[in-house]
Amino acid sequence: MRFLKRTFSRKEIVRVAAPIAVLALLASVVAGREKPAEPALEPAARMDARVRPAEQDLDLSQLFRPAQAEAEKHAVDPFARRSFAPKVEAAPQAPTVPPLPFRYVGKMIEDGELQVFLARGEESFSLRGGQKKGQKVDEQYRVDKVTENRVTFTYLPLKTQQTLEIPAVN
Repeated sequence: MRFLKRTFSRKEIVRVAAPIAVLALLASVVAGREKPAEPALEPAARMDARVRPAEQDLDLSQLFRPAQAEAEKHAVDPFARRSFAPKVEAAPQAPTVPPLPFRYVGKMIEDGELQVFLARGEESFSLRGGQKKGQKVDEQYRVDKVTENRVTFTYLPLKTQQTLEIPAVN
């Protein structure tokens, strides 16, 4: 009984408790690894998973819808947009002149003669003010007049005049 009345220091408690805790841990690990012996299972028999052709060949034409069926599908579609306004055929539009493809690059006056430089994409053009009227730039455009303020072209397919304004230099 004297043993129970005695007070133990913290060091003494750790010396005794540490080995007991280690032994308990080892015992739990060993006990956890033990598994009851199970009878060995025999492997399942192999199944034949190959696809066998049916007695009749498949008719693949049944998989495709004819074009007429597609048209009927859209005609029956309850969610298709519908207009109850009478159909009015639009009058054919008159052809319009496209915007000028040329852009102004610069101008030069040498010996009293005006020269205007234009570009279209990667191509460059030099137009002289005193040139004869009606010089073709390409199959679609003809130069009618070159002045210090503007260059006048004719769009040949529609025989329509167009003007390219030249900015004034300050």
